[in-house]
Amino acid sequence: MASFDFTSKPSGLWKAFLDAPTWIFRAHLGFVFGNRFLMIEHHGRKSQKPYRTTLEVAGRNPDQHEWIVTSGTGHKADWYQNIKAGGVDAVWIGSSRTPADLRFLDAEEAGAVFAQYEHDHGRAAVKLMDMMGVSYDGTDAGRIDMMNKIPMVAFIPAAEPSASGPPT
Repeated sequence: MASFDFTSKPSGLWKAFLDAPTWIFRAHLGFVFGNRFLMIEHHGRKSQKPYRTTLEVAGRNPDQHEWIVTSGTGHKADWYQNIKAGGVDAVWIGSSRTPADLRFLDAEEAGAVFAQYEHDHGRAAVKLMDMMGVSYDGTDAGRIDMMNKIPMVAFIPAAEPSASGPPT
């Protein structure tokens, strides 16, 4: 059993710990994460309140200039529901903020991205699946079925990132 549970919304000290990377990005220090994390800016689907969410990069498609993330808590994640309803305002990669577009990967493409993630980060993949409460039988078909539960999103930054963001 995982020591951290991503199947429900974080609260208390765990939420504060998970919010720390967002403050690091907002301080223009996102370069410390290298290419492993990015931050998205989006609006609440009901409140229209602005939000920032830091996410682990699960894969990249350099030909399309895409950065791919997964929703570890599945379709119910607030950030996922927000971007599904209203898109994304911007993405922070390193210390650069840029407007971005997005696309939702189908389960087959997401399965291929996750297979590469498993190859590149084997131990992390096992721990993440445990924390997310998902697993599969080791087959390609099983992996694709699992990706129906933990969707992936590709962010496509605009060509010219800006080193500064909106007022903090």
